Amino acid sequence: MMRRFSIPCLSILIAVLIFVSRAVSEPVQYCRFGHENGPDASVDFCVGITTYNNVSSNEYDMYMSMHVTRSSALGWTALGTGSMMAGSLMFIVYGDPFSTGHEALTVSIRTIDGHHQPRVLTEADTGGADIRLLQADWVPVNVTDVDDSQTIPSNIASVSTAKVALVCYSCGKWPGAPITADATAQPWIWAWNDKQEFDEYSDDVHLKVHGHHASSGGWGRFYVDMAHSISNDTSTPSSPPIRPGVTSVGASDIPGGWNWMNPAVYIHGFLMSAAFLIFFPAGVIAMRSESPKSFRYHWILQLLASIFVLIGTAIGLIRAHKIDSVHHYIGIIVALCSIVQIGLGWRHHVVFVRIQTRQWASHGHIWLGRLFLLLGWANIIIGLLLTGHGWSLVSLAASFISLVALVLVGWVWFATRQRKQRERQPDGEEGNPLYPLQATRDDYFAVAMDDDDDNESQTSGEDSETVKIRKSDVE
Repeated sequence: MMRRFSIPCLSILIAVLIFVSRAVSEPVQYCRFGHENGPDASVDFCVGITTYNNVSSNEYDMYMSMHVTRSSALGWTALGTGSMMAGSLMFIVYGDPFSTGHEALTVSIRTIDGHHQPRVLTEADTGGADIRLLQADWVPVNVTDVDDSQTIPSNIASVSTAKVALVCYSCGKWPGAPITADATAQPWIWAWNDKQEFDEYSDDVHLKVHGHHASSGGWGRFYVDMAHSISNDTSTPSSPPIRPGVTSVGASDIPGGWNWMNPAVYIHGFLMSAAFLIFFPAGVIAMRSESPKSFRYHWILQLLASIFVLIGTAIGLIRAHKIDSVHHYIGIIVALCSIVQIGLGWRHHVVFVRIQTRQWASHGHIWLGRLFLLLGWANIIIGLLLTGHGWSLVSLAASFISLVALVLVGWVWFATRQRKQRERQPDGEEGNPLYPLQATRDDYFAVAMDDDDDNESQTSGEDSETVKIRKSDVE
Protein backbone atom coordinates (compact mmCIF):
# COMPACT_ATOMS: atom_id res chain seq x y z
CA MET A 1 0.00 0.00 0.00
CA MET A 2 2.80 2.39 0.91
CA ARG A 3 4.32 1.76 -2.51
CA ARG A 4 1.06 2.69 -4.27
CA PHE A 5 0.81 5.98 -2.42
CA SER A 6 4.49 6.69 -3.02
CA ILE A 7 3.96 6.75 -6.80
CA PRO A 8 1.95 10.01 -6.91
CA CYS A 9 4.27 11.50 -4.29
CA LEU A 10 7.30 10.66 -6.43
CA SER A 11 5.56 12.19 -9.44
CA ILE A 12 5.10 15.40 -7.47
CA LEU A 13 8.76 15.54 -6.53
CA ILE A 14 9.89 14.94 -10.13
CA ALA A 15 7.57 17.63 -11.47
CA VAL A 16 8.70 20.08 -8.81
CA LEU A 17 12.37 19.44 -9.56
CA ILE A 18 11.79 19.99 -13.29
CA PHE A 19 10.10 23.33 -12.71
CA VAL A 20 12.68 24.42 -10.13
CA SER A 21 15.59 23.54 -12.42
CA ARG A 22 14.06 25.69 -15.14
CA ALA A 23 13.90 28.65 -12.76
CA VAL A 24 17.64 29.14 -12.87
CA SER A 25 17.93 29.55 -16.64
CA GLU A 26 14.66 31.13 -17.71
CA PRO A 27 14.89 34.52 -19.46
CA VAL A 28 13.68 37.42 -17.36
CA GLN A 29 10.96 39.74 -18.61
CA TYR A 30 9.38 43.04 -17.63
CA CYS A 31 6.38 44.65 -19.35
CA ARG A 32 4.10 47.66 -19.06
CA PHE A 33 0.88 47.32 -21.04
CA GLY A 34 -0.15 50.89 -21.80
CA HIS A 35 -2.51 49.98 -24.63
CA GLU A 36 -4.93 48.38 -22.16
CA ASN A 37 -6.46 51.79 -21.51
CA GLY A 38 -6.50 52.88 -25.15
CA PRO A 39 -4.00 53.47 -27.96
CA ASP A 40 -0.86 55.15 -26.57
CA ALA A 41 -2.69 55.90 -23.30
CA SER A 42 0.60 55.24 -21.52
CA VAL A 43 3.92 53.59 -22.20
CA ASP A 44 3.71 50.09 -23.67
CA PHE A 45 6.87 48.00 -23.83
CA CYS A 46 8.32 44.61 -22.96
CA VAL A 47 11.94 43.69 -22.42
CA GLY A 48 13.40 40.20 -22.17
CA ILE A 49 16.96 39.43 -21.06
CA THR A 50 19.15 36.34 -21.23
CA THR A 51 22.72 36.38 -19.91
CA TYR A 52 25.31 34.00 -21.32
CA ASN A 53 28.66 33.04 -19.80
CA ASN A 54 31.05 33.31 -22.74
CA VAL A 55 33.94 30.97 -21.96
CA SER A 56 36.02 32.43 -24.81
CA SER A 57 36.08 35.92 -23.34
CA ASN A 58 35.46 34.82 -19.75
CA GLU A 59 32.78 37.50 -19.63
CA TYR A 60 28.99 37.59 -19.57
CA ASP A 61 27.13 38.56 -22.74
CA MET A 62 23.66 40.08 -22.40
CA TYR A 63 21.04 39.25 -25.05
CA MET A 64 18.05 41.57 -25.00
CA SER A 65 14.70 41.71 -26.81
CA MET A 66 12.44 44.77 -26.81
CA HIS A 67 8.84 45.10 -27.97
CA VAL A 68 7.42 48.62 -28.14
CA THR A 69 3.76 48.91 -29.14
CA ARG A 70 2.65 52.15 -30.78
CA SER A 71 -0.28 53.47 -32.78
CA SER A 72 1.36 56.80 -33.63
CA ALA A 73 4.58 58.12 -35.15
CA LEU A 74 4.89 60.62 -32.30
CA GLY A 75 7.34 60.32 -29.43
CA TRP A 76 9.92 57.79 -28.31
CA THR A 77 10.43 54.99 -25.77
CA ALA A 78 13.70 54.38 -23.93
CA LEU A 79 15.19 51.74 -21.63
CA GLY A 80 18.46 52.09 -19.77
CA THR A 81 20.65 50.31 -17.25
CA GLY A 82 21.18 51.74 -13.79
CA SER A 83 18.96 53.75 -11.47
CA MET A 84 19.53 57.15 -13.14
CA MET A 85 20.46 58.68 -16.48
CA ALA A 86 24.09 59.35 -15.55
CA GLY A 87 26.19 56.41 -16.74
CA SER A 88 23.20 54.55 -18.15
CA LEU A 89 23.45 52.41 -21.28
CA MET A 90 20.30 53.59 -23.10
CA PHE A 91 18.29 52.00 -25.89
CA ILE A 92 15.90 54.54 -27.45
CA VAL A 93 13.25 53.47 -29.98
CA TYR A 94 11.37 55.81 -32.31
CA GLY A 95 10.11 55.94 -35.89
CA ASP A 96 7.01 55.87 -38.06
CA PRO A 97 5.17 52.55 -37.86
CA PHE A 98 3.09 53.48 -40.91
CA SER A 99 5.90 54.28 -43.32
CA THR A 100 6.09 52.33 -46.57
CA GLY A 101 7.84 49.05 -45.95
CA HIS A 102 7.97 49.80 -42.21
CA GLU A 103 11.63 50.66 -42.63
CA ALA A 104 11.66 53.79 -40.50
CA LEU A 105 12.48 52.22 -37.13
CA THR A 106 15.43 53.73 -35.32
CA VAL A 107 17.18 52.21 -32.32
CA SER A 108 19.54 54.83 -30.95
CA ILE A 109 22.08 53.56 -28.39
CA ARG A 110 23.18 56.42 -26.17
CA THR A 111 24.63 57.42 -22.81
CA ILE A 112 25.23 60.57 -20.77
CA ASP A 113 27.32 61.64 -17.77
CA GLY A 114 24.53 63.65 -16.17
CA HIS A 115 20.90 64.68 -16.54
CA HIS A 116 21.36 66.15 -20.00
CA GLN A 117 20.51 65.32 -23.61
CA PRO A 118 21.81 61.75 -24.16
CA ARG A 119 24.52 61.45 -26.81
CA VAL A 120 25.05 58.66 -29.31
CA LEU A 121 27.39 55.99 -28.00
CA THR A 122 30.94 55.92 -29.35
CA GLU A 123 33.55 53.18 -29.09
CA ALA A 124 35.41 55.25 -26.52
CA ASP A 125 32.35 55.17 -24.27
CA THR A 126 32.02 51.38 -24.15
CA GLY A 127 35.07 50.51 -22.04
CA GLY A 128 35.51 47.21 -23.87
CA ALA A 129 31.85 46.21 -24.10
CA ASP A 130 30.57 45.54 -27.63
CA ILE A 131 26.92 46.47 -28.28
CA ARG A 132 25.33 45.29 -31.52
CA LEU A 133 21.86 45.68 -33.00
CA LEU A 134 20.53 42.36 -34.31
CA GLN A 135 16.97 43.25 -35.34
CA ALA A 136 14.82 46.35 -35.73
CA ASP A 137 11.45 45.94 -37.45
CA TRP A 138 7.92 47.30 -37.26
CA VAL A 139 5.42 44.45 -37.16
CA PRO A 140 1.65 45.05 -37.46
CA VAL A 141 -0.29 43.68 -34.51
CA ASN A 142 -2.50 40.75 -35.51
CA VAL A 143 -6.00 40.24 -34.19
CA THR A 144 -4.81 37.14 -32.33
CA ASP A 145 -2.09 39.17 -30.62
CA VAL A 146 -4.52 41.58 -28.99
CA ASP A 147 -6.39 40.83 -25.80
CA ASP A 148 -10.17 41.22 -26.01
CA SER A 149 -10.08 43.66 -23.08
CA GLN A 150 -7.81 46.08 -24.95
CA THR A 151 -9.32 49.15 -26.57
CA ILE A 152 -7.81 49.56 -30.03
CA PRO A 153 -8.82 51.34 -33.22
CA SER A 154 -11.21 49.59 -35.55
CA ASN A 155 -8.41 49.39 -38.09
CA ILE A 156 -6.17 46.77 -36.51
CA ALA A 157 -3.26 47.69 -38.81
CA SER A 158 -3.01 51.05 -36.99
CA VAL A 159 -1.30 49.29 -34.07
CA SER A 160 2.27 48.15 -34.64
CA THR A 161 5.02 46.70 -32.50
CA ALA A 162 8.67 47.60 -32.84
CA LYS A 163 10.60 44.36 -32.41
CA VAL A 164 14.20 44.96 -31.42
CA ALA A 165 16.99 42.50 -30.60
CA LEU A 166 20.42 43.49 -29.27
CA VAL A 167 23.45 41.86 -27.75
CA CYS A 168 25.98 43.39 -25.40
CA TYR A 169 29.18 41.34 -25.50
CA SER A 170 31.33 41.50 -22.34
CA CYS A 171 28.66 43.73 -20.85
CA GLY A 172 30.32 43.69 -17.43
CA LYS A 173 33.03 45.95 -18.88
CA TRP A 174 30.54 48.79 -19.35
CA PRO A 175 32.23 51.71 -17.50
CA GLY A 176 29.04 53.50 -16.52
CA ALA A 177 26.28 52.22 -14.24
CA PRO A 178 27.36 48.67 -13.26
CA ILE A 179 25.78 45.77 -15.15
CA THR A 180 26.29 42.76 -12.89
CA ALA A 181 25.43 39.31 -14.21
CA ASP A 182 24.75 37.80 -10.77
CA ALA A 183 22.84 40.79 -9.35
CA THR A 184 19.46 39.88 -7.85
CA ALA A 185 18.09 43.43 -8.13
CA GLN A 186 19.79 45.14 -11.07
CA PRO A 187 18.16 48.58 -11.50
CA TRP A 188 16.83 49.69 -14.89
CA ILE A 189 15.09 52.89 -15.95
CA TRP A 190 12.51 53.60 -18.62
CA ALA A 191 11.27 56.88 -20.09
CA TRP A 192 8.59 57.87 -22.59
CA ASN A 193 7.52 60.80 -24.69
CA ASP A 194 4.31 60.65 -26.74
CA LYS A 195 4.27 64.21 -28.12
CA GLN A 196 7.47 64.78 -30.10
CA GLU A 197 7.19 65.11 -33.88
CA PHE A 198 10.22 64.05 -35.89
CA ASP A 199 11.45 65.64 -39.12
CA GLU A 200 13.88 62.77 -39.51
CA TYR A 201 14.65 59.52 -37.74
CA SER A 202 18.44 59.63 -37.53
CA ASP A 203 20.08 57.99 -34.54
CA ASP A 204 21.41 61.34 -33.28
CA VAL A 205 18.18 63.33 -33.54
CA HIS A 206 17.49 65.73 -30.68
CA LEU A 207 15.03 64.24 -28.18
CA LYS A 208 12.49 66.30 -26.33
CA VAL A 209 12.21 65.70 -22.62
CA HIS A 210 9.98 63.07 -21.04
CA GLY A 211 7.51 63.85 -18.26
CA HIS A 212 9.35 65.20 -15.23
CA HIS A 213 7.53 63.14 -12.61
CA ALA A 214 7.19 59.38 -12.34
CA SER A 215 3.59 59.83 -11.22
CA SER A 216 2.77 61.38 -14.60
CA GLY A 217 3.91 58.23 -16.41
CA GLY A 218 6.91 59.88 -18.07
CA TRP A 219 9.58 57.67 -16.51
CA GLY A 220 10.11 54.93 -13.96
CA ARG A 221 12.36 52.22 -12.58
CA PHE A 222 12.24 48.47 -12.38
CA TYR A 223 14.59 45.83 -11.01
CA VAL A 224 15.80 42.65 -12.68
CA ASP A 225 17.13 39.45 -11.13
CA MET A 226 20.05 39.09 -13.54
CA ALA A 227 21.14 35.85 -11.87
CA HIS A 228 17.76 34.43 -12.89
CA SER A 229 18.57 35.20 -16.53
CA ILE A 230 21.87 33.30 -16.75
CA SER A 231 21.59 30.58 -19.38
CA ASN A 232 22.98 27.14 -18.59
CA ASP A 233 23.20 26.22 -22.28
CA THR A 234 26.66 25.53 -23.63
CA SER A 235 25.75 26.95 -27.04
CA THR A 236 25.26 30.63 -27.78
CA PRO A 237 21.64 31.60 -26.99
CA SER A 238 19.27 33.34 -29.33
CA SER A 239 17.42 36.51 -28.43
CA PRO A 240 15.00 35.81 -25.56
CA PRO A 241 11.36 35.44 -26.58
CA ILE A 242 8.79 37.89 -25.25
CA ARG A 243 5.95 35.96 -23.59
CA PRO A 244 2.64 37.66 -24.47
CA GLY A 245 0.56 38.89 -21.56
CA VAL A 246 3.21 38.16 -18.90
CA THR A 247 3.95 41.24 -16.82
CA SER A 248 7.14 40.06 -15.16
CA VAL A 249 9.44 37.08 -14.82
CA GLY A 250 12.43 37.67 -12.59
CA ALA A 251 11.66 41.39 -12.42
CA SER A 252 9.64 43.77 -10.27
CA ASP A 253 8.90 47.44 -9.68
CA ILE A 254 10.88 47.56 -6.44
CA PRO A 255 13.95 45.67 -5.15
CA GLY A 256 13.07 42.31 -3.68
CA GLY A 257 9.94 41.76 -5.74
CA TRP A 258 7.11 43.04 -3.49
CA ASN A 259 4.89 45.53 -5.29
CA TRP A 260 2.35 47.23 -3.04
CA MET A 261 0.84 48.89 -6.11
CA ASN A 262 -0.32 45.52 -7.43
CA PRO A 263 -1.79 43.63 -4.45
CA ALA A 264 -4.02 41.43 -6.62
CA VAL A 265 -1.16 39.10 -7.51
CA TYR A 266 -0.36 38.53 -3.82
CA ILE A 267 -4.00 38.00 -2.88
CA HIS A 268 -4.21 35.47 -5.72
CA GLY A 269 -1.07 33.72 -4.51
CA PHE A 270 -2.24 33.65 -0.88
CA LEU A 271 -5.65 32.18 -1.73
CA MET A 272 -4.28 29.44 -3.99
CA SER A 273 -1.42 28.56 -1.63
CA ALA A 274 -3.73 28.41 1.40
CA ALA A 275 -6.13 26.17 -0.52
CA PHE A 276 -3.57 23.66 -1.80
CA LEU A 277 -1.06 23.71 1.03
CA ILE A 278 -3.39 23.95 4.04
CA PHE A 279 -7.12 23.39 3.53
CA PHE A 280 -7.20 20.60 0.91
CA PRO A 281 -4.52 18.53 2.72
CA ALA A 282 -6.26 19.17 6.05
CA GLY A 283 -9.50 17.93 4.52
CA VAL A 284 -7.84 14.68 3.46
CA ILE A 285 -6.40 14.20 6.96
CA ALA A 286 -9.77 14.95 8.56
CA MET A 287 -11.52 12.41 6.32
CA ARG A 288 -9.15 9.67 7.44
CA SER A 289 -9.21 10.56 11.11
CA GLU A 290 -11.14 8.47 13.64
CA SER A 291 -13.37 11.33 14.70
CA PRO A 292 -17.16 10.78 14.54
CA LYS A 293 -17.29 14.22 12.89
CA SER A 294 -14.63 13.45 10.30
CA PHE A 295 -17.03 13.84 7.37
CA ARG A 296 -18.26 17.17 8.66
CA TYR A 297 -14.71 18.46 9.07
CA HIS A 298 -13.84 17.13 5.61
CA TRP A 299 -16.59 18.88 3.69
CA ILE A 300 -16.19 22.15 5.60
CA LEU A 301 -12.46 22.28 4.85
CA GLN A 302 -12.91 21.22 1.22
CA LEU A 303 -15.69 23.73 0.65
CA LEU A 304 -13.60 26.54 2.14
CA ALA A 305 -10.63 25.52 -0.03
CA SER A 306 -12.82 25.39 -3.14
CA ILE A 307 -14.10 28.91 -2.44
CA PHE A 308 -10.49 30.08 -2.13
CA VAL A 309 -9.64 28.41 -5.44
CA LEU A 310 -12.58 29.94 -7.30
CA ILE A 311 -11.90 33.44 -5.95
CA GLY A 312 -8.16 33.10 -6.58
CA THR A 313 -8.74 31.88 -10.13
CA ALA A 314 -11.12 34.75 -10.84
CA ILE A 315 -8.53 37.27 -9.61
CA GLY A 316 -5.82 35.63 -11.70
CA LEU A 317 -7.91 35.64 -14.88
CA ILE A 318 -9.06 39.22 -14.37
CA ARG A 319 -5.49 40.51 -14.08
CA ALA A 320 -4.19 38.30 -16.91
CA HIS A 321 -3.70 40.13 -20.17
CA LYS A 322 -4.09 36.93 -22.17
CA ILE A 323 -5.02 33.34 -21.39
CA ASP A 324 -2.05 31.79 -23.13
CA SER A 325 0.31 30.31 -20.53
CA VAL A 326 0.48 26.90 -18.87
CA HIS A 327 -0.22 28.59 -15.53
CA HIS A 328 -3.50 30.01 -16.85
CA TYR A 329 -4.62 26.72 -18.38
CA ILE A 330 -3.87 24.70 -15.24
CA GLY A 331 -5.61 27.36 -13.14
CA ILE A 332 -8.79 27.03 -15.19
CA ILE A 333 -8.59 23.23 -14.97
CA VAL A 334 -8.25 23.19 -11.17
CA ALA A 335 -11.11 25.67 -10.82
CA LEU A 336 -13.36 23.40 -12.89
CA CYS A 337 -12.10 20.35 -10.97
CA SER A 338 -13.04 21.97 -7.66
CA ILE A 339 -16.63 22.34 -8.86
CA VAL A 340 -16.71 18.76 -10.18
CA GLN A 341 -15.23 17.51 -6.89
CA ILE A 342 -18.05 19.09 -4.92
CA GLY A 343 -20.60 17.34 -7.14
CA LEU A 344 -18.83 13.99 -6.96
CA GLY A 345 -18.44 14.20 -3.18
CA TRP A 346 -22.11 14.99 -2.69
CA ARG A 347 -23.14 12.18 -5.07
CA HIS A 348 -20.88 9.70 -3.29
CA HIS A 349 -22.33 10.55 0.11
CA VAL A 350 -25.96 10.38 -0.97
CA VAL A 351 -25.57 7.06 -2.78
CA PHE A 352 -23.30 5.49 -0.17
CA VAL A 353 -25.72 6.15 2.66
CA ARG A 354 -28.33 4.24 0.66
CA ILE A 355 -26.38 1.27 -0.78
CA GLN A 356 -23.44 1.10 1.68
CA THR A 357 -20.78 0.60 -1.01
CA ARG A 358 -18.68 2.62 -3.38
CA GLN A 359 -19.75 3.43 -6.92
CA TRP A 360 -18.46 5.48 -9.85
CA ALA A 361 -18.79 8.80 -8.02
CA SER A 362 -16.69 7.46 -5.13
CA HIS A 363 -13.80 6.39 -7.33
CA GLY A 364 -14.07 9.54 -9.44
CA HIS A 365 -13.93 11.70 -6.30
CA ILE A 366 -10.83 9.88 -5.03
CA TRP A 367 -8.81 9.85 -8.25
CA LEU A 368 -9.80 13.31 -9.41
CA GLY A 369 -8.81 14.58 -5.97
CA ARG A 370 -5.33 13.15 -6.38
CA LEU A 371 -4.90 14.68 -9.84
CA PHE A 372 -6.36 17.91 -8.49
CA LEU A 373 -3.69 18.18 -5.78
CA LEU A 374 -0.89 17.36 -8.23
CA LEU A 375 -1.99 20.12 -10.61
CA GLY A 376 -2.45 22.64 -7.82
CA TRP A 377 0.98 22.01 -6.33
CA ALA A 378 2.67 22.18 -9.73
CA ASN A 379 0.87 25.42 -10.54
CA ILE A 380 2.13 27.06 -7.34
CA ILE A 381 5.69 26.52 -8.57
CA ILE A 382 4.82 27.81 -12.06
CA GLY A 383 3.16 30.87 -10.54
CA LEU A 384 6.25 31.69 -8.50
CA LEU A 385 8.38 31.47 -11.63
CA LEU A 386 6.03 33.71 -13.61
CA THR A 387 6.06 36.40 -10.92
CA GLY A 388 9.84 36.43 -10.95
CA HIS A 389 10.61 35.08 -7.49
CA GLY A 390 14.13 33.88 -6.95
CA TRP A 391 15.66 30.49 -6.35
CA SER A 392 15.37 30.68 -2.57
CA LEU A 393 11.58 31.11 -2.48
CA VAL A 394 10.97 28.58 -5.26
CA SER A 395 13.13 26.03 -3.44
CA LEU A 396 11.33 26.73 -0.16
CA ALA A 397 7.94 26.25 -1.82
CA ALA A 398 9.09 23.03 -3.49
CA SER A 399 10.38 21.70 -0.17
CA PHE A 400 7.15 22.57 1.63
CA ILE A 401 5.04 20.93 -1.10
CA SER A 402 7.17 17.80 -0.83
CA LEU A 403 6.74 17.81 2.95
CA VAL A 404 2.96 18.15 2.64
CA ALA A 405 2.88 15.26 0.16
CA LEU A 406 4.94 13.04 2.46
CA VAL A 407 2.75 13.90 5.46
CA LEU A 408 -0.37 12.96 3.50
CA VAL A 409 1.14 9.66 2.37
CA GLY A 410 2.28 8.88 5.91
CA TRP A 411 -1.08 9.75 7.43
CA VAL A 412 -3.01 7.64 4.92
CA TRP A 413 -0.64 4.73 5.54
CA PHE A 414 -1.05 5.03 9.32
CA ALA A 415 -4.86 5.31 9.14
CA THR A 416 -5.13 2.32 6.81
CA ARG A 417 -2.82 0.25 9.02
CA GLN A 418 -4.97 0.99 12.07
CA ARG A 419 -8.11 0.01 10.16
CA LYS A 420 -6.60 -3.30 9.07
CA GLN A 421 -5.59 -4.07 12.66
CA ARG A 422 -9.20 -3.54 13.78
CA GLU A 423 -10.48 -5.83 11.03
CA ARG A 424 -8.19 -8.65 12.21
CA GLN A 425 -9.56 -8.56 15.79
CA PRO A 426 -12.06 -11.28 16.88
CA ASP A 427 -15.71 -10.31 16.51
CA GLY A 428 -16.34 -10.36 20.23
CA GLU A 429 -13.37 -8.23 21.26
CA GLU A 430 -14.28 -4.81 22.56
CA GLY A 431 -12.62 -1.87 24.17
CA ASN A 432 -10.30 -0.77 21.35
CA PRO A 433 -10.11 3.00 21.83
CA LEU A 434 -9.53 3.48 18.10
CA TYR A 435 -12.84 1.84 17.23
CA PRO A 436 -15.55 4.46 16.58
CA LEU A 437 -18.46 3.29 18.77
CA GLN A 438 -20.69 6.31 18.12
CA ALA A 439 -21.30 5.76 14.40
CA THR A 440 -23.88 7.84 12.56
CA ARG A 441 -25.14 8.02 8.98
CA ASP A 442 -22.42 10.54 8.19
CA ASP A 443 -19.84 8.12 9.60
CA TYR A 444 -20.72 5.64 6.86
CA PHE A 445 -19.09 8.10 4.47
CA ALA A 446 -16.14 8.64 6.79
CA VAL A 447 -15.43 4.95 7.38
CA ALA A 448 -15.78 4.17 3.69
CA MET A 449 -13.34 6.89 2.75
CA ASP A 450 -10.95 5.48 5.36
CA ASP A 451 -10.71 2.35 3.21
CA ASP A 452 -7.49 2.25 1.28
CA ASP A 453 -7.60 1.69 -2.46
CA ASP A 454 -5.91 -1.67 -1.96
CA ASN A 455 -9.28 -2.86 -0.67
CA GLU A 456 -11.24 -1.48 -3.62
CA SER A 457 -10.81 -4.81 -5.38
CA GLN A 458 -12.71 -6.54 -2.57
CA THR A 459 -16.42 -7.24 -2.91
CA SER A 460 -18.97 -4.62 -2.04
CA GLY A 461 -20.22 -6.94 0.63
CA GLU A 462 -16.90 -6.77 2.45
CA ASP A 463 -16.98 -2.97 2.30
CA SER A 464 -20.52 -3.02 3.59
CA GLU A 465 -19.50 -5.23 6.48
CA THR A 466 -16.85 -2.69 7.45
CA VAL A 467 -19.19 0.26 7.61
CA LYS A 468 -22.49 -1.14 8.86
CA ILE A 469 -22.05 -0.16 12.49
CA ARG A 470 -25.06 1.31 14.24
CA LYS A 471 -25.44 2.66 17.72
CA SER A 472 -28.11 0.03 18.43
CA ASP A 473 -25.64 -2.74 17.47
CA VAL A 474 -23.08 -1.44 19.93
CA GLU A 475 -25.65 -1.18 22.69
